[in-house]
Parts: sequence; C-alpha cells; structure tokens
Amino acid sequence: MTLTPPLTQPVTADVAFTDVSAQALRFSLDHGRITPLASQVIELPGTDEQSLELHVIGSSHQVVLRDADTDAFIETFACLGEGQSPEWNTTRTAEGPWSGFARHRFGCELSDVHDSFTDAAAEVVRRSSSHDRHLVVDFPGEPGALTALALTRCEPGQVTWQSWHCYPQHRQIVHSRSELRRRV
Repeated sequence: MTLTPPLTQPVTADVAFTDVSAQALRFSLDHGRITPLASQVIELPGTDEQSLELHVIGSSHQVVLRDADTDAFIETFACLGEGQSPEWNTTRTAEGPWSGFARHRFGCELSDVHDSFTDAAAEVVRRSSSHDRHLVVDFPGEPGALTALALTRCEPGQVTWQSWHCYPQHRQIVHSRSELRRRV
C-alpha cells in the first residue's frame, strides 16, 4: 500500500506483529530493498527526480532515497539477523556518494515504559502525526504494537526523519533520528 497524502490515523497492517525485541534490531546501509507493508513517498524540493520513501517492513523500517529509477540510499533498521546491533544513545556517521548527499547520521535510544503502554503508544502516534509527512502502522493482536516514521525536515541541503518501534510485550520503545546532508 503506497500513501501519498499526509496521514492522521494509523494504518492497520494485515499481518501480525512479528519482531522479537528491540535487542534483535540491526542497522544497515547495505541491505537491499524489502517489500514494504506500507509506504509514504515524498518528492524532495528543488529536485526533479528525487524522492524519499518511508517504508514500514514487518515491524521495522526502511528509508529509501530514490533518484529517478534508482535506489541511491537505503537505511534499514529491522530484525534482520544481520547487520550492526544498535548502539543505544549514540550517533553514528557514514560518508557516501548518495546522489548528491554525502553524510548520513543515525542515532537511537531504547526506553522502558513503566506506566501505561497504551498511553505511551498513543504519544508515539501523536508525536509522529504532528509532522506533515508521516506513516504510522499498527499491528493486530498486540495492543500498542506499532511502527511510526515521520519526515521532520526537508530542505535542499538536508533531509531528516525519525522512527518509533513499539514493543508492548517487552514494554519498550525504540526512537531513532536520521539525517542525510548534501555535499557542501
């Protein structure tokens, strides 16, 4: 399902929640495209053929920078069994030739939810939905199981986004922040 207008309510996936835990998440800039459950496509300003695609894959995410018909950059944060384990509360930076973008920054944090998980998940929906371009997918069978992505900045030299992965069975929420910057 591809969505182009801004959303205000979560999309319910037609598959059950499948991720094991936040500790099973892996980060990769090398993983190929995975067929998404839902997507939000954003045309980048000041370009004719570049877009950023926010994808929910399983209970995880991919963000894809497209240049014409080519995947120029793919960030994957998912329970893949391969890739780098998250380094909680740190930021990693990578340099690369991604269709005019030269630097990628990624940071994530893991939070334990001590109060109502339903309220915490509702706050994730509210925070992600406060951005014009966002995607929220909830999963049946596990209340509060959802993945959310939001485009938080989109300027000619910089694109930033955030993600939230909610694990009600462990009462944990993973929040990530990512940035792509153009060459100066």
